[in-house]
Amino acid sequence: MRRRSHLFVPSRGAMSAKLTTRQINAIRAALGKHSFTPLEVAQLDYHVIRHAQGLGPKSIAGIRQWLLEAGQAVDHWQLDDGHAQRERRRAQRIAQAIALLERYGYTVKPRTND
Repeated sequence: MRRRSHLFVPSRGAMSAKLTTRQINAIRAALGKHSFTPLEVAQLDYHVIRHAQGLGPKSIAGIRQWLLEAGQAVDHWQLDDGHAQRERRRAQRIAQAIALLERYGYTVKPRTND
């Protein structure tokens, strides 16, 4: 039987976090190879994982948990809940809407907190 090193199966009951097929495929694509170890994943830059296709904040948190349970230090990986990205997108959409309104002659006043 072929051994799957990317699954990193320790002794029974030692690990509760398992990688999903989507996480495994995204890591394979990021590393550019079929099999990998937790050490190789832990050495990846956080931005490589964050921009991997098919991975969101929950998937990245799952990979982080998998690495922690495998005994790998992931202190260089930030915890990203997606809040900053949503705020950035929201600000962009508002700026685009204001620009569109001003292009058609409307005046947009700043919001006052009364």
